[in-house]
Amino acid sequence: MPSRADVERFADANRDIRTLVLAELQRLWRGLDTLDANATRDVLLEAVPLLVAAYGEVAATVAADFYDEVRDAARVAGRFTVSPVAALDVEALVGQIRWSVSPLYSGSPDPGAALGRLEQKVDEFTLQHGRDTIAANVARDPAGPRWARVPVGKTCAFCTVLASRGASYRSEESARGARKYHGDCDCTPTPIFPNEALPEGYDPDALFQQYQDARDAAKSGSVKPILSKLREQQGTH
Repeated sequence: MPSRADVERFADANRDIRTLVLAELQRLWRGLDTLDANATRDVLLEAVPLLVAAYGEVAATVAADFYDEVRDAARVAGRFTVSPVAALDVEALVGQIRWSVSPLYSGSPDPGAALGRLEQKVDEFTLQHGRDTIAANVARDPAGPRWARVPVGKTCAFCTVLASRGASYRSEESARGARKYHGDCDCTPTPIFPNEALPEGYDPDALFQQYQDARDAAKSGSVKPILSKLREQQGTH
């Protein structure tokens, strides 16, 4: 099984990538005249996709290495070449950049709010390369693994729900919702091979019980009220 130490190392590597890419973004931001909203937007539309693509390649490579390590430790029969996935959705990122800078266009421009939004989106899009690498290789691997969304650190309500499903993700269809992450998210997609135990400390049944308790308290099967009740019960966001 993937050890807790393996999962933590992968999570730490992603945190390091997050730190580096956000430091680059902040350096870029300090050089902008945010009083000129159009000029700021145009520079970001050109520079941010390049920044995300560069660090996204690093995230994809780190994830591929993690997958290789987990597969080797599982002593899976047969050969399989892990391929990093570094396909940036530029159109989606451009849309999020435009949304991020919208506080610069208000009657009282708020550069801090704009930078905060941008940091969240740069984090999310950069690390998505590694997350997609795990999901895509699980779907290709003839050994038939699945992947789990293993929480690391404090887990938000949204991630609690997805992590409660355990190692149930393999196809694009089954993993559709689970591949959504948010900025500053430490959930770690982890391959689990047939007959393997889950990493130490990861208890999907306990997480599902938290979800079920929130569903009962919300008296609803709809996602929004359940998440709201989970946040209330756990004191998370």
